[in-house]
This record gives sequence, C-alpha cells and structure tokens, in this order.
Amino acid sequence: MDVMQRRLDADRDTLPVTRDRVAQQQRNFGYNDAQIASFTDAASRLVALNEYRGRGIEWTERDPAGNERFKQLREQEQQDRATVISALSGVISYAEGTGRPEVAATAADLRVHRARFESIPRQQDGLHQARREYAEQITRSTKDAIPYSSNQIVDYARSGGRSYELYQEYLSDDDYLQPGDTDEIAVAQSAVIGAHFGTGTCHEHSAYAFTEAMRTMPGTHVTMANVPPEHGMVIIGPPNRPESAHVDTWPLNPSVTSPETYGIDNIQEGFEVVRAVADGRDLRAEARQHIQPLPERPAPLPPISPAQAAARMRTMDGIDELTHFITRTSDHRADNSREQLQQGGLTLSREAFSATLAARASLRTPDSLTHANPLGRLVHTGLAGVKAAGPPTAARAGSTVPN
Repeated sequence: MDVMQRRLDADRDTLPVTRDRVAQQQRNFGYNDAQIASFTDAASRLVALNEYRGRGIEWTERDPAGNERFKQLREQEQQDRATVISALSGVISYAEGTGRPEVAATAADLRVHRARFESIPRQQDGLHQARREYAEQITRSTKDAIPYSSNQIVDYARSGGRSYELYQEYLSDDDYLQPGDTDEIAVAQSAVIGAHFGTGTCHEHSAYAFTEAMRTMPGTHVTMANVPPEHGMVIIGPPNRPESAHVDTWPLNPSVTSPETYGIDNIQEGFEVVRAVADGRDLRAEARQHIQPLPERPAPLPPISPAQAAARMRTMDGIDELTHFITRTSDHRADNSREQLQQGGLTLSREAFSATLAARASLRTPDSLTHANPLGRLVHTGLAGVKAAGPPTAARAGSTVPN
C-alpha cells in the first residue's frame, strides 16, 4: 500500500503541469479566452483542493477562511474533474485532427496526462478498498474486545446499567495508570482498561482500534483523532484523503467509511490525539506494564428495557438531549455499499449532515425524531468522555425499575 500511496501522490502532484501544458496548447490552437479560462479555473481549483487535503487535519482554526474555501472546492470537485477531462479530450482530438506529424507528439503527450488524471479516482478507490479490508477486521476485533459502549442507551439496557457504571468507577479513574513513555503507550492504556472491563466511550473504542492498526498494519500511517464535537475515531492512511479508511466502533453497528462518506462532515476540523507509522508493535502488551493491577470485571446485571435505560440516562449529568438522541439512533444498519454510505444508512450524506445541524439549531427534541428518521447516525457531541455523576443508586445495586 505504501508504493500505491506514493504513486497516487505523485500523480496528483502533476496536475499543475497538466494544467499549464493544456492551456498552452489551447492558446496554440486558437481557443478563445473564455474556453481557456474555463479549463484553467477548474484545474486550478483541483490543484487547490489537493493542497488543502494535503494539510490533513488540525489546521482549520488557524485558517477559517481556508476551511470554507476547502468545503466549496470539495463540493465542486466532480464538476471540475469533468471540465478538465472534457478539455483534455478536446485538445487531443484537435491535435489528432490536424493531420500534422509535428502535432502528433503533442497528442501522445496529452493522452498520457489524461490517462494519469483519469486514473486518480480509481487509485484512490483501490487504496481505500485495500485499507478497508484491514479496517473491517480491526472493527470486528475492537467490538469483540469492547462489546459495550458505556454511553449508548441500548448497551446500557443490555448490561443493566453496568456498562456505564464500570466507566464511571474504573475507566475514568486515573489512579490505575502509571506514566507511559510515549503518547502511543498512554493511548494503549485506555485500550487495555476498556478491553478489561468490556466497555468504554468512543475514546476507549478508538484507542483499541488504534493499537490494533499499529499491530496489524506495519508501514501504514495511523491517526487517532478527535473530531468536533468531541468524538474519537481512527484514520488509516493520510488524514482527510479520499483513500483513507475511517474506523469508528462507537456506534452499535459500525461501518468503515472514508472522508467522503463518514457521518461527521468536518474531519478536517479535528485534531490528532496521536499519529504514528505502524510498526507491528503490540502496544497493549507494553501498556500493561504501566497499569496498576485491575479488579476483576463485575458480573453482568440483568438487562433492562431501552425505555428504562433512556429514563435513567436522562438523569445523568453530561448526557444532554442531543447525545441522548444519538444513542437512540446509532444502531441503524448499513450494507457497506458505496451507494448506501452516500445516501445515508449508518453514516450520513452531506445533505443529511446539514439537516442534522439544522435540527440541532432549531432545538428539535429527541421525541420529535424517530428511529425511522433518515438522518441515521448523528453528530457525536459530548461522547468522548462524559464525566457524569453515574447511574442512580438502584442501577448500582443491580435492581431494575419496574415498567
């Protein structure tokens, strides 16, 4: 995959040369100024988009105007790609139609540029698919190790409140931790503790996925990121590039996505918790040396109904209305197809994301939205590590509230 990534990067970096060469031939062949400008403007926008994506994440606070420009360029990408291909094809056809031998070399050169340009989406998709295979295995391994999300209503119900209780009593307690040597070890500590107790917020889930990617994908760039509003996830490959794979195991039915299909539409506004090139190390094994002995995982409690779980979670500090609704809607299933991911399902299309923000701005309550709502999984606000007062006393004692 490293070789594939280098080739893709090199091909994308040739676009300025393609732009200048085609524009020169358009002038040579007598194209008018409007035709030349239409092509060069589209190509220049694609050059700028490539540069913005190359920044990765954690830059938008320094350049808010650039962030808005990036969003505009991203929305116009497909149209600009079509414009560039059309212009390339037109110049090639004109060159071939002249019948002049001295122009034949120009047509051959431009065909190389067109083939390279047209290959970029295929290369991006191929790299994403290659990473996706690993990412899906990492997702399964993480869910097997940490089967509960401590601030999910459905998991709270299945565990009788135990999933959240364990988070409050153990996972948020730094007394079990000893200073690690690196940021990677500090993240791995969270992964070990989350797996020991079988529960966690998006932080523990993404920590485990990060350590699993570091162990199983040597040579790959792996980033554990926190994206607004306060949600942890893992990026396999260069952040904010279409060929990267997003691993987000906090939802009840997680799905591997990319920056183009991920439900949170502002990945570039996130920040890196830790980023490294995977080297095959077992970070969790190393982290265990920096963790105090942990108590055994308590026995499961009898399950309760989702309605009971929802009522209890409403009483918890730190579980606001939007978070409460998110935990009711993150169990949407998707078939992982490109069409499903783009249209909604488990992840959000950009249109659905915009609708989500509009719903939030208008203060719509969770009760006005149902499981059938096409918004699917909403923005994960306040999920990275809720410091709440804990479930009611009855939940700690293992009893249930009557229906």
